[in-house]
Amino acid sequence: MNKPNHITFATFNLLNYLEPPNAYYDFENIYSFDEWQKKQHWMAETIRSLDCDVIGFQEIFSPQSLEQLMNELGYPYFAVVDSAHVEDDYLYTSPVVGIASRYPIENVQPVTPDSKLLTAFNLGDNFSFNRTPVHATITLPHLGSTDCYVVHFKSQRPTEPRAESVDSDNAQQGAKPQSDTLTRFHQEQLGSWLSSVQRGLEAQMLHQYITNHRYQTDQPVVLMGDFNKPLFNDEFKGLLSYAINRDENSKHWLSHFRLKDSWDIYHQLHEQDLLEQRKPTHYYGASGSVLDYILMSNEFDCQNSSSLMELSDYTVVDHHLINPSFEHDQFSTDHAIVSVTAHIREA
Repeated sequence: MNKPNHITFATFNLLNYLEPPNAYYDFENIYSFDEWQKKQHWMAETIRSLDCDVIGFQEIFSPQSLEQLMNELGYPYFAVVDSAHVEDDYLYTSPVVGIASRYPIENVQPVTPDSKLLTAFNLGDNFSFNRTPVHATITLPHLGSTDCYVVHFKSQRPTEPRAESVDSDNAQQGAKPQSDTLTRFHQEQLGSWLSSVQRGLEAQMLHQYITNHRYQTDQPVVLMGDFNKPLFNDEFKGLLSYAINRDENSKHWLSHFRLKDSWDIYHQLHEQDLLEQRKPTHYYGASGSVLDYILMSNEFDCQNSSSLMELSDYTVVDHHLINPSFEHDQFSTDHAIVSVTAHIREA
């Protein structure tokens, strides 16, 4: 049997993938049977058109249902490493991430933060991933054992305060009563900053895990996910870093652990205009931003001496966002689907 000469990866935010009669976040959020069938049909149609080999999923509430659907679509390998939180028997919160593959998943495990590194910064018991990333080692043509990661970083929603902290009894004699509006304002500002801090910690602990594992195995790396903020933001700098500050020589050794945005790899390879407008993957009103990414190791960058494959295609499926048909796309997703295709390098 000849090996296919290409492999395609995709990241796909499913938007509240929960089989009825269960509810997501609120008791009123329940798909009817007909609505669920429409969502399943839209997903199946989209996945067939993508023709991907490995897909990373976000916002999974019903992993068994998704595993069954993917099996029917020709993906016999599927994995999650966590389960959604359930309240009151059928109210679901905190969805999980997962991965589906046409090729064998050798091993799957949750990404775990390094407790020693956290303790060194007095963060020992104060950090956990908002959504536990998946680490799946998959046997891929030409590449062999490849470490595929799926992530869904903390949302931009401000972190909520633990409890009401305003105590009107503490107001000084003769002073104006504390303003509820100012209190909410300050809580929102701090909560927003804490969300950024959480994303930054998640990105750094993930990068530490990935690079440590690459040091042990020397296997190619693909990281897929919904970053919930554009990659150029400060909290993600660690994911792309490959140098120690003020130590230029460190780049020579650390470059082996470098991850690059597949968009950059593809456009540099094909010498396309880097100023070309990148398609957004999410819209807030009329404003679009790129939140969904696929990062890759040197094995996919043909400008690197370690490369084994080159990127021949970068696709953003966004018709349901920019030109939706209500009947067809009503129960689709609020994110675009990003896919990249890597071909074996010609000698």
